[in-house]
Formats: sequence, C-alpha cells, structure tokens
Amino acid sequence: MYLKWRDRLFSTFLLLILGPTIFICFLFYDQAKEAVFELYKTNMDANIGLVDERLLSLFQSIQKDTDELANRLTVRLTDGPPFVEGNKNGIRRGLPSQEQAVQNLFERFSHNQNVVGNIVFLGEDGRVFSLREDKSWSADNQFMEREQWGTGENRIDFLTKREQEEYPRSFFLEKRLEGLTPKATGHLLVEIDLDKLTDWVRTYVVPKEYGMMVLSPSRTIMIHTDKAMIGSHVSGLPHYEMVRNQWEQSNEKGLFSLLIQGKDIYVYRQVSEKSGGAYFEWLPREGINERLQRLNLIFFVTLFIVVLFACYVAHRLSKWIGEPIYSLVSATDSLLKGDFSIRVPIQGMKEITLLENKFNTMAEQMHSLITRERQYSQQSLDQIVRSFYLAVEMKDPYTAGHSERVTHYALIIYDYLQQQEQLAFSRDDLRYAGLMHDIGKVAIPDHVLLKTGKLSPDEYECMKTHSIISGKIVEQIENLSHISPGVRHHHERWDGKGYPDQLKGEEIPLIGRILAVADTFDAMTSTRSYRKDMSANEAYEEILRCQETQFDPSIVSIFKKAFEDGAIQITQSADCKGRVSKDREIS
Repeated sequence: MYLKWRDRLFSTFLLLILGPTIFICFLFYDQAKEAVFELYKTNMDANIGLVDERLLSLFQSIQKDTDELANRLTVRLTDGPPFVEGNKNGIRRGLPSQEQAVQNLFERFSHNQNVVGNIVFLGEDGRVFSLREDKSWSADNQFMEREQWGTGENRIDFLTKREQEEYPRSFFLEKRLEGLTPKATGHLLVEIDLDKLTDWVRTYVVPKEYGMMVLSPSRTIMIHTDKAMIGSHVSGLPHYEMVRNQWEQSNEKGLFSLLIQGKDIYVYRQVSEKSGGAYFEWLPREGINERLQRLNLIFFVTLFIVVLFACYVAHRLSKWIGEPIYSLVSATDSLLKGDFSIRVPIQGMKEITLLENKFNTMAEQMHSLITRERQYSQQSLDQIVRSFYLAVEMKDPYTAGHSERVTHYALIIYDYLQQQEQLAFSRDDLRYAGLMHDIGKVAIPDHVLLKTGKLSPDEYECMKTHSIISGKIVEQIENLSHISPGVRHHHERWDGKGYPDQLKGEEIPLIGRILAVADTFDAMTSTRSYRKDMSANEAYEEILRCQETQFDPSIVSIFKKAFEDGAIQITQSADCKGRVSKDREIS
C-alpha cells in the first residue's frame, strides 16, 4: 500500500513540475515566434496599405487631370482654324495655332504625370490624334474592355486593348468630349503604362528587398517584380496552382509560405476593400529565420528534456487514471451504439469509482426505458397495421389470408439474403410491407373487387390502382413511410413492363422485388374462378422461368435456394384453397 501511494505522490509532484515547464516553453516559443512574424506581417500590411492608398490617389489625380484636359481640349477643338493634313510621329507639320495648342496640352499633361504613356483623341468625324504615333487606333475601337478599380465614389474605370495584345501592358482612362461640332466630339484616352507604374511603386513605396505583385479585380497583373509577367492573367504565373491553394486556405489577410525552386519564401496576401485589388508581397525565408535560429535551439533542447519526463509520467499515470477513464469512454461508445447492457468494472480512485457507479446506474435505467419504449412503439405500430388489413379483410376476406401468406414467403426470402443486403431494411419493415401491400384494395369499388367473373379492361385498370393507393396509405403512417416505395412498386417487372410506373431492374426498390416473387407464388398456388391452383413445384418452375423478365434474377436465386431447402411450402389451408379469388391476377 505504501509503495502504491508513493508512486502516486511521485507522479503527481512530477506532473506538477513538468506541467508549468512545458507550458512556459511552448508559451515562450510561440510568443517569440509570433512576435517575429507579426513584425513582418505588420511591415507588409503597412506597405500594402500605403501602396493601395498611393495607387488610388494616383489614379484619382490622373482622372481629375484627364477631366480638365478634356475640357481644355473641347475648347481648343471648337475654336480656331481646322487641322491641316500631313503629320510626322503623330505631330502635324506646319500646325496652325489650334493644333499646336492641342499638342502642347498633351505634352504638358504627359510631362506632369510620369506614369502616363500615350494620349489619344478619337473624333466622331473619324479623325485620330495621338501624342505618339500609334497605327493601331481607329475611331471605332470596339475591342476595348473595361477594368474597374475602387468602389463607390472612389471607383475608376479603365479600358484595355485585349484583342490586339496577348498581354496588355497598359490601362487607359477614358473621357468623352461633347462639343458643338463633330470635330470637337469624341473620346479622349490617357494611357497608364504598367511598366512605368511598376517602376514608380518600386521607387517610391515598396522596400527593394520585398517582392510585390498587384492584381486588378479581374485578376490581371498590374504590377510585378518580374516585368515579363505584367499584363498577363494571374493564372499564367509559373507557380499559380501552388500559390492559389495556399491563399485559399488563408483569410482576406494571410501569411503563408511557399517552396519555389528550392527556396522558401513567405508571402503576404491582402485584398483591398477600397480598390478590390489583390496585393502580394514576399520575402525569402532566410530573412525571418535568422532571428528564429537561436530560439529554435533553446526550444528543442528544452523540449527534449520535457519529453523524457513526460514519457515517464505518462507511463505511471496510464495505470492510475487512464485505465478507468478508457473503460468509461469505451462503455460510453457502446451505449451510444445502442448496447444498453454494458457495465463498467469498479476500479480506480474514489472519484472515478463514484463516476463508474453513476454510469452503471444510468445505463441500467436507460436500458429499461428504451426497452419499454420500444415495446410500446412496436405494439402501437402492430395495432395500426392490424387495424388496416382487418378493414380490408371485412371487405374482401381473401385479401387478409393472402397478405399473411405473402408476408410469410417474403420473410423466408429475407432470411436467406446476404447480411449486407439485409442492412438495406429491417425484417419488421418487410413484414409490415407484406401485410399492407394490398391495403389499397379498400378503395376499390365492390362491383370490381368482389366480381366473380373475369374483369373488363376498365375494371382491370381500376384494380391496378390498388398498388398506388396502398403506397399512399402507408406513406401517411410516419413510422412506415420509408417502406411506401416498396409497397407501391410490388407489381413492377424486372423488364419494365409492370405497373404503376414501369420501373425496371434495380430501379425497383428491393422490398418491391421480394414482394413480387412472394406475391406471385401465393397467387399461383391459390384457387382462381377460372383455373385450379398450381402445385408448389409447378409454381416454383414458373417463377424460375420468369426470372430476368418479370423477376429480379438474384431474388429468384435466393427463392430457389430456400425452396430447395424446404423452407418455402404452401401454407394456406384447405378452406383457403376453396375460396374464389377476387384479385383477377392482381395479386
């Protein structure tokens, strides 16, 4: 006893020492590592926020200047003498004062905006005038596509020439001119050169040791450290799939790592709410790992020592506390699976034994309660089913005896099914389906149901509706609604020529396929007004003959085995054989 308590006390004190040690080690390492990453994340976040603000401010400034340029250009084109023919490099020779003034406006605008490339005026009268010569322009540039930057009041619309360029390296700001004359009406386009835009960002905003990529809302690369990528869609990146998988796992703001060409890099991604653009900044892993190397050494040495102690503690505690707890957990799993007879051995410390006693008491009470409720539920359901088929028996006494025999044959087939097939539904499900498969006959008019002669075509069609009605009645019983398809389709044929829905093959529910064989076997071994009943062997041979046409071959194979084993025998009495069937081959 003394040794037992000594081991317990030793394990307890060891755990009290190791617990805080492990906690401090992990807390120290995680906080230190988190601090390093947070520093870089903060820097990257600040850089991206600054780039986003600068870009939006730059675009708004150019848009504002473009509007002012459009106003001045409208005045210049409206007043003064007309253009003269002849040009060189987009600048006309012998320019009158009007053309010279327009040229000066374009040059002055381009000089003030260092990311602006060409400036183009497309007149309604078909004239094209540009700061620099560009033969790709025409007055009806229908190949322009729109790009959007920003939202609300900050929204700016760009145009791109995508049809003529595989990778457009320019965005255009557009302003329509409304003049009093056709020569003063048209479109003013100001080019934003993405190469110049990248240089501007790298020079004035982003630290040179960082890599950067900026995507437009349509995922076109506007800015990239590698200028060869500018203008292409982001999916054209060499490592696009790897990057996409990583950023999909992160939030709108996320830091993730990538291994590209043997080099680890950290990538920070952020989607701007103001512009809708996606920003990526990256930094080689070495830049961060330099600060983590010393921290890693301390952590791993400490962790090694902690693990040695933890192994010993786990070994000692597994017998003292682990086994009773594992026993309770295992018993709880069994209880959840429906094994209410499970009990746990009483062992362990006082608190655990108390829990074990409570568990056994609870399991015993639940077992009694569930057993009682299942009995009540089963009795209630049996009473409902019995009430239904007794109602049919009062209208047509043959049907009740027929339903019971069909159920008997069907359950024999069920018992011969493979265990995997039996999991599709329970034996009780098939029993209820067999008892109620002809319940719809209660709705068939008496002059059809009780007719002693052969049914007319109309009467036969009326009689066929009993399977539909049976399915609807069963569907209204909450605990049996799941078997209603089997009841509805017990007259379907394997070849699709049955009724009511002409299902074929495995489209027919398994319950319906089983009932079809059992139903037909009983019908053939019952006396009809127009023929005598068949012997069991004759009916058996007919069932085999109709496999793959009327019946499921696999169900017939099971029926064959059951019949050859002597499990299936004609169960109806002599009185039953003397009755005249009202089913008219509907059974």
